[in-house]
Amino acid sequence: MQYIIMDLEWNTAFSKQYDRYINEIIEIGAVKLDENRKVVSTFSSFVRPQIEKKLRSRVKNLTNITNDDVKAGEDFLTVIGDFSEWANSDDVIFLSWGNMDIRVMVDNFKYFNGQSKIPFINYYVDLQDYSMEMLKLSKSQQLGLNNAADILNINLDYLVLHRALTDSEISAKCFEKLYQKEEFEKKIKKCDDRFYEKLFFKPYIISDINDPLVDKSVMNCKCTDCGNIAKRLDNWKFINGSFRAFFVCKNCNIKMRANIQFKKYYERVNIRKSIIKMERKPANPND
Repeated sequence: MQYIIMDLEWNTAFSKQYDRYINEIIEIGAVKLDENRKVVSTFSSFVRPQIEKKLRSRVKNLTNITNDDVKAGEDFLTVIGDFSEWANSDDVIFLSWGNMDIRVMVDNFKYFNGQSKIPFINYYVDLQDYSMEMLKLSKSQQLGLNNAADILNINLDYLVLHRALTDSEISAKCFEKLYQKEEFEKKIKKCDDRFYEKLFFKPYIISDINDPLVDKSVMNCKCTDCGNIAKRLDNWKFINGSFRAFFVCKNCNIKMRANIQFKKYYERVNIRKSIIKMERKPANPND
């Protein structure tokens, strides 16, 4: 088993043909590791832009890549063909820091080649996700590559950052420090139809209260003071991405607002619920 850790640089370009923006790849860098996770080969190539010829200022400033650099490169299909040949991917696991790189590569592959799957990538691991799990970091935090290197005491002083090959080399160093066979193998994804469906699934907020994914059992409100179930005063309304309703606790004379959001991800529905105390109702002597 070998490993290929890849990194891409891209320029945001507007395609008149498809009337949309695309992250057009301008550089591919990768390192190939043997079964002992030692570097045995590297790949680095500029890609000549075909959608927008000139690089955006932000890209040039971040990467120090110039228009002349990419102008001297080959077109995407030529470079991706060279990359595929270099990868020799029959028994290879591909990795990248976060899944944005493979999503961009698929998007470019589809744009220039008409295919929505990359035929030479059979197995894939999101190295960022694996590293965060090994470092026991919350999923709510996004661990940047440089921050990971800092946590792992990897010296970056001599490297040129935000270049495809360099970032691949840094990723490889992180991988080597964090590698644990059993834990890593749990993260290996076979690049089948389900993999691509999940990769491009766009999470969305459920706005129909009758949607079967809406869990009605959580659509209640406990009093913020006594913890008893409060009485709902009005119908649920969908406002600003959440279902909202007002409640009252007759024991405490407290009015509250409940906000509940249901967000659909590929394999789960995430529920966010908040209870806000609005006011204390004056006691009614007739109650």
